[in-house]
Amino acid sequence: MTRPYWSRYADARVSRRRALRSGAMLAAGAAALPLVGCSDEASAPTAGDQHRTGGTLRFGTSLPLSYGLDPHLEQGGGLPVIAKLYGYTHHIDPRDGGLILDHAASIEQTEPEVYVFRLGEHRFHAAGGLASAGRSVTADDVVSSLRRFRDHPLVVSDWWHTNMLLAEGAADPRTVILRTKRPYADSLHEMGQINAGAILPRESIDGQLDLRAGGAGSGPLRIDTAATPLPGESSTERARLLRFDAYGRQPAYVDAMEWRVFASDVEKTTAFREGAADVVGCRDRREADELGGIAGTVIIEEPSLSWTSIGLRVDKPPFDDLRVRRAIDIALDRDAMIAIAAAGRGEVAGPVNPHLGAGFWSLPAAEILAAQGGDRSLDERRTEARALLDAAGAASATIKLQVAEVPELLDLAAIIREQLGAVGMTVEIEAMPLIKWFFSYRRGTFDAALISHPPYESPDSSLRLYHSAGGDGTGNQFGFKDLAIDALIERSWGETGRAVRQDAVLRAQRQMIEARPLVHLFTGTGYTAARSYVRDSGLELPGSLSRYHYAQWLDLPVKGRPD
Repeated sequence: MTRPYWSRYADARVSRRRALRSGAMLAAGAAALPLVGCSDEASAPTAGDQHRTGGTLRFGTSLPLSYGLDPHLEQGGGLPVIAKLYGYTHHIDPRDGGLILDHAASIEQTEPEVYVFRLGEHRFHAAGGLASAGRSVTADDVVSSLRRFRDHPLVVSDWWHTNMLLAEGAADPRTVILRTKRPYADSLHEMGQINAGAILPRESIDGQLDLRAGGAGSGPLRIDTAATPLPGESSTERARLLRFDAYGRQPAYVDAMEWRVFASDVEKTTAFREGAADVVGCRDRREADELGGIAGTVIIEEPSLSWTSIGLRVDKPPFDDLRVRRAIDIALDRDAMIAIAAAGRGEVAGPVNPHLGAGFWSLPAAEILAAQGGDRSLDERRTEARALLDAAGAASATIKLQVAEVPELLDLAAIIREQLGAVGMTVEIEAMPLIKWFFSYRRGTFDAALISHPPYESPDSSLRLYHSAGGDGTGNQFGFKDLAIDALIERSWGETGRAVRQDAVLRAQRQMIEARPLVHLFTGTGYTAARSYVRDSGLELPGSLSRYHYAQWLDLPVKGRPD
């Protein structure tokens, strides 16, 4: 048995230091740039006798789609679909920040603010009768896609595009040149994200094609059918993709992949039990244990890159008093939260998720625990919390906590209400639909908000929540401003050396956990149930790497394949 695709790929990929060399002046000619990159053999799965081809791999989830299969907008259950439907110039490995080339044959940093992308030979799928059917992916497609993401009013993660990107253009059909306003260590991360990096044919951007139902990409799989409702509508959500035999790298082994969104976890687990799904995401450890008891099932665990926090408007009473924020922080029993909400499989979290880069960017757990008061007994902490609240005139304060109507978050909010009640605070839970909660959170129209952070794959995405300009550059949604913290965050932007950047990131976090505009709770573990015949599943890979993975194969005889 060979090792999984991304493990082999990571061994052969170009190191970031080697690929992002300082070089000659850009004016020397992009066409003359050396090709620095992986060969097709190194960056694609290698077929062997042990791989069977054919069959349909079926995924199930209870996470709904938010905007269908529009690659620049989707934030929900459609992410693993668009990651295989569309091509990308590159990916960044969240394990070590390494560069993995995709449609780009090379990427070179010719100046601190200038990046040059040379494209390899890749072709678009035939879809919707577009003129792009079967033609080569060009620099104009990359630039048009980048501009659509930057300018679309519904995009939610365009901070880099609107605050750092200065200019973009195509030097020739195979060369894209980007210039940033200042050196920024995460420019390639931002450009290559699962939404921002998706390459659309320029013909699909002018409205000829409804991207919610699947567009013409250049990834390893092409659209067959999709039933994706508009936001707020109720209908079946299902997508089926077929192998794209003309893919620019090794084609997929399976004939097709299907994704189905079930209305409930019960329906999802029933489908898995009855053999109607091969891989399903588990809500929690309890569900994983339940499905793991089914013969021929494998449970894959992956430390989560998401985590939970309580965001506080520090410019509004009672949260404008640091004593109140500290009281909330030390009164919470995170061990109980982890035991109840994460079945004991979780870790305390600070401003940066401790799982990112195997903890490279996070403060040590002991330091986080000390800041949260966890090095003392719960009784001692709550005694101090009551004294702090009394001194701040908030001994019987009422907190309105906005929570998205997601079962896990509602359960966690109930735990928070009980625990803060133990120090005399009253928590009123204001549950709202996920989309409504999200926009309220982005606008800062809350007193307190329970936040399930997305799985950030860069430390800066987390740090910017503390910047006075906020995570999106339009203003801090917590009403927080600290010029010293701003300076440390901005210092980290220009540090390309990993160790030097780490120092700035850790220094910033030490000040952040004392200021407490966010009270961080914990990060958990993700679980996926898969049939044992699903080989090279990629489910153990962190973050977006598991979504890009397409080298799965079904170890079943031809007549036994689940088509």
